[in-house]
Amino acid sequence: MRALINGDHIAARAGRFGIVGVASGLVYAVVTMALVRMGGIAPVPASIAGYCASVPLGFVGHRRFSFRSRGAWTAEALRFCATQAMNIAVTAGAMHGATAWLGVSYVWGMVGAVTLVPLANFACLNLWVFRRQTSVPGGITP
Repeated sequence: MRALINGDHIAARAGRFGIVGVASGLVYAVVTMALVRMGGIAPVPASIAGYCASVPLGFVGHRRFSFRSRGAWTAEALRFCATQAMNIAVTAGAMHGATAWLGVSYVWGMVGAVTLVPLANFACLNLWVFRRQTSVPGGITP
């Protein structure tokens, strides 16, 4: 367990990513379900709102805990937002596919979103958003 919490290898980052992802996924699910059941909001916009509600927890949790980044906050926030735009499209697509194309409950759209988004998200966050910075001659970091 200590290696998961303290390690910098890919398995440790993936494990910590999963912990933050579960917390973020719970925010998404609770907000989405509340908007659909109590707010009377259609599943696709409710799903988008639920995802947006989970973004701040995801950014702070992944930056500080999952990837332990010390990179430039502004640059990472901008890259994170670009990644989240892709994730919102996947989330809305999963919800639309489940409810409009397959005609099943919006819950299946949520299942699709919380399955597809983490896979793409980990790759983007690990390889691009919170990538390990290396210095090049002249002190410039790519």
